[in-house]
Amino acid sequence: MISAFISFFRLGVEHILTGYDHLLFIFSLLIARQTIKQYAAVITAFTIAHCLTLTLTVLDIINVPASIVEPAIALSICYVAIENIFRKDVKRRWMITFVFGLIHGMGFADLLKGMDLARNYLAFNIFSFNLGIEVAQLGILAVLLPLLFVIHKWKFSVRVVNICSAIAFVLGGLWLTERIFF
Repeated sequence: MISAFISFFRLGVEHILTGYDHLLFIFSLLIARQTIKQYAAVITAFTIAHCLTLTLTVLDIINVPASIVEPAIALSICYVAIENIFRKDVKRRWMITFVFGLIHGMGFADLLKGMDLARNYLAFNIFSFNLGIEVAQLGILAVLLPLLFVIHKWKFSVRVVNICSAIAFVLGGLWLTERIFF
């Protein structure tokens, strides 16, 4: 039981750390100037949403094809990047993050759905996988927040946010194109 917990926990951590689209989405969410309370709301909304759809998808309660989910994940990156550039007030970012978190959760679930998990330990495996995802995301947050606070004190912070967001938009657009046409 402990080895299964560790395996699924590790799988969740690896899924985030090797999921470049998810990493870019998280980075895009966080790069915009926000208060600690806003960062907490964004991360919490993302966590609740993706945990919900990950669980519902693995349990086969919902089933949205990857041909819809994967382009939608790329589109979420583009949306947040554009919002960073053109909308300076992101106080309510947690709401759109919740919606996008629902989509990302279905993407996270694809890995587990492909594993044909035994039903008797399904809840336990989903929990440990989700916990791995959360620990990885919190680690990313712990690394990024001090850096972001330094950037946002700099007089060129708006330019940095805009450049990073433009790069995120281009990458998201490339992934969107690839996922729709290839």
